[in-house]
Amino acid sequence: MTNNDRDRKKTNRPGNVKTSDPAVTAAFVSRRGVILAALITAVVGLVSAVLVALINTSAQSAKGADDRSTPSRPSSQSATGTQQQQDKPAEAVPEQVKLDADTAVDLDKPGATAASATGPNGDMDLHFDGSNLSSNRSGLFYYHGTEQEATTQCPKIVSEGKGPVPGPEVIFAGGQHCLRTSQGTVGWLSVNDVKIAANSGYIVLNYKLFH
Repeated sequence: MTNNDRDRKKTNRPGNVKTSDPAVTAAFVSRRGVILAALITAVVGLVSAVLVALINTSAQSAKGADDRSTPSRPSSQSATGTQQQQDKPAEAVPEQVKLDADTAVDLDKPGATAASATGPNGDMDLHFDGSNLSSNRSGLFYYHGTEQEATTQCPKIVSEGKGPVPGPEVIFAGGQHCLRTSQGTVGWLSVNDVKIAANSGYIVLNYKLFH
């Protein structure tokens, strides 16, 4: 027997034959791929969760620091508004005088009170006869603004001589006028209350003088 014959016999022995099934190989490869993909997905998910947690923690810390370092605007504005209210001067309260029938008043006197008189003569600025109010030297002027606006409007109206009341006038509650006293002081008055009667009438006036 030759050497070639021996080699052929060894080669043809059942123990030396290697077989490979394609289906088994494919299943093995597929199973490894699934396991590997699952591992990669789990790792990526874990890393993503850690990153999101770190980002949220950093953002909350930064916001907390900003809140502590930034003063509250509403409180500051409220304090400013309160300070402005305290600094703003209070509006002057009008003086008040009551004139009965056939009395007059000198408004230039502090704490002016009514006195019996036949008309607005001498120092008497206003006279009430029970029905009509009259002024000294045509010192009343028509006015249709507000009490607050009178501070600037009445000096202008009086200096320009606009709308003087020509003579004695029947005045009703709520009526307003600018005025000029016998000493030339400009003022404002409004009718608080009035009763028209020849002998028992009266008029209550609120007034301000602008020195």
